[in-house]
Amino acid sequence: MNRFTLGHNPQMHVKMLELKHRLWKPFVKDSHNPQATQQALLERILSTQAQTEFGKKYRLARLRGYHEFRLGVPIQTYEDLRPYIQTQEDLQVPQLNNEQPISYAMTSGTTGKPKMIPMLHRTIQMLRRYQGLSTYAQYQGIPKIFQGKMLVIAGQEAEGQLETGTSYGSMSGFLSAALPSVLQVKRILPEAIHDISEYQKKYLYLTAWALSEPNLFVVATANPSTFLKLLEIGRQHFSQLVEQLKVNCKNSHEGAIPVPCPTRRRLQFLESFIGHEDQLTVEALWPKLKAVVTWTGGSCGVLIPKLKSRLSAKTAIVEMGYLSSEVLGSLNVDVQTNQCVPTFQENFFEFVEQNDWDADRPNTLTLEQLEIGKRYYVLVTTMNGLYRYFMNDLVEVTGWFYQTPTIRFVQKGKGVTNLTGEKLYEFHVMAAVERIQQEYQIMVDFYVMLADPLTLQYTLYLEHPPLDFFVGYKLEQHMGIANVEFQSKRESGRLQPLIIVYLQPGTGEAYKAHCLQQGQRDTQYKVVRLQYARDCSFNFPAYVRP
Repeated sequence: MNRFTLGHNPQMHVKMLELKHRLWKPFVKDSHNPQATQQALLERILSTQAQTEFGKKYRLARLRGYHEFRLGVPIQTYEDLRPYIQTQEDLQVPQLNNEQPISYAMTSGTTGKPKMIPMLHRTIQMLRRYQGLSTYAQYQGIPKIFQGKMLVIAGQEAEGQLETGTSYGSMSGFLSAALPSVLQVKRILPEAIHDISEYQKKYLYLTAWALSEPNLFVVATANPSTFLKLLEIGRQHFSQLVEQLKVNCKNSHEGAIPVPCPTRRRLQFLESFIGHEDQLTVEALWPKLKAVVTWTGGSCGVLIPKLKSRLSAKTAIVEMGYLSSEVLGSLNVDVQTNQCVPTFQENFFEFVEQNDWDADRPNTLTLEQLEIGKRYYVLVTTMNGLYRYFMNDLVEVTGWFYQTPTIRFVQKGKGVTNLTGEKLYEFHVMAAVERIQQEYQIMVDFYVMLADPLTLQYTLYLEHPPLDFFVGYKLEQHMGIANVEFQSKRESGRLQPLIIVYLQPGTGEAYKAHCLQQGQRDTQYKVVRLQYARDCSFNFPAYVRP
C-alpha cells in the first residue's frame, strides 16, 4: 500500500513522496496519541486568541487545560459569534481573531442571514495540509488514480465582495483551490464556467466538457446528485451535444466561456453512439475512471445505490469526508473502506451523546472517550475563531485508526421532528424507506417526509408511481422498528396514520431548483428528508400525480 511506481509521471511520484514524509508520517504518528495533540492544540488556540475581545471576555489567557476551558466558555452558536465577526470586519479590530480575515466562507444561516466563516492565512495553510493528506491517502489507496484527468465540480473561491472590500466564496471553492499543483493541472473545467448562472445551461457545459475527455480518471463533487444529473443530461441531449462539439472544433470561439473541442478520434467515438444512446454507460464513455469522490453519508446516502448501478466495479466511490463551511471535520484515511478520522491536528473536538443532548444534558466528551456504535453531536474549537461551536451535526463512531476513532456523518440535527414525544430522526425515515425499496425492488431518488403538528401526522412525498395499498402500513412497521416511540404513539392513536403522496417525475429537480433559488449552492445541495411542514416552502401539491 505504501509502495510507489514511477509510472508515466515522475513529478507526481516525487510530490507524493514529499507528502508522505512531510504530512502523512507525522499524521500517523499523532494518530497513536490524538489526545496529546488535541491538548497542545487547545493551548495554542487559547494563547493565540487571548487578546481578542472574545478572549478577554472569557479570560482565555487564564484557562488551563480542557476542564477549565469547558467551565469557562459556554457552548456557542453562530448567532452568538455573529456580532464579533461583523464588528471585526467593520472596524478591523481583533474581536474574534488575532489577525484580520483575508476572506470569508459564505453559507446559509438559520435566521435567513448568511453565515460568514472567517478565512485567515493560517486557514488557507490548513486547507492545503488537508488536501495534501487527502491526496496522499487516495494515491496510496487507488493505484494510478491520478494518471489521467479530473472533473472537479466545486464552487468559487471568490464569489463577490463585502462592502468593506473583503472577498467571500464557498468552502468547496477554497478546498478546490488548495489542491496540490500536480492535481490542479489535471482539472478539465475552465474557471469561467462559474460565470454561468442559468442552472440548465451550466449543466450542459459541464456535460460537454466531460464528454470531450476520454482520459477521465477522477470525478469529484460533494453531492452524488450532481454527477447523476450530468449523466442524465448527457443521455437526454447526447446528439445535440455531439453536434455542438463538432461546431466548436470547426469554428473559433470568442465568447467569455471557453467551450471544449475534443480530438477527432474522440468525436468519431462519440458519433458512433448517436442512435444507440441506450449503450451510453459510464464505463463506455470513461473506461479508465478510477474513482468518484463524493459525500456518501446523511441524505446523500440515498443516491449511492443509484450511483453504484451506473459505475463499473473498477470505479471506487470515495467518501469525501465530514465537511462544512465551518470546519473540515474528518479526513478519509482509507479510501478502500472509507474510514474517516476527525481532523484532530487542526480542530479541537468535543462530543455529546445523542441521548444526552436530546435530554438537555450537554455532558461533553473528548476523542478518547468515544465508543464504537454510539452517535454524538459535534462541537468544535478552531484556529479561525469558532469556540465550542455547536455544529448541529450527528456523527457515529465506526472504528479506530490506531488510537483515533473513525466517524461517519449521520445527519444534520435539524432533521428531527417530535409531534407527540416520538423524537423521529431523519436516519429513521431513511432506513425505513430503504427497507421498502428492498421489499418492492424499486429505486427511489427523491422523497421528503413532512411532520404536521396540527394534524399530528406524517406525510411521505415520494417521486414514484403508486405502490400497493399495504405500503403505508409496511413503512410504519419499519419506522416503528427503527424508533419504538413512534410505534408506541401510533398504537395509542396519538399519532395519526402515515400518508403517502406520489409525485410526478421531475419533482426532485423542481425541488432542487426551488432550494437553489432560496440560496443553497448547487455544489453543496442536500435534501433534508425529514422536516416540519411549516419549514418547507416547496409546493408539493402542485406535483401530485393525477
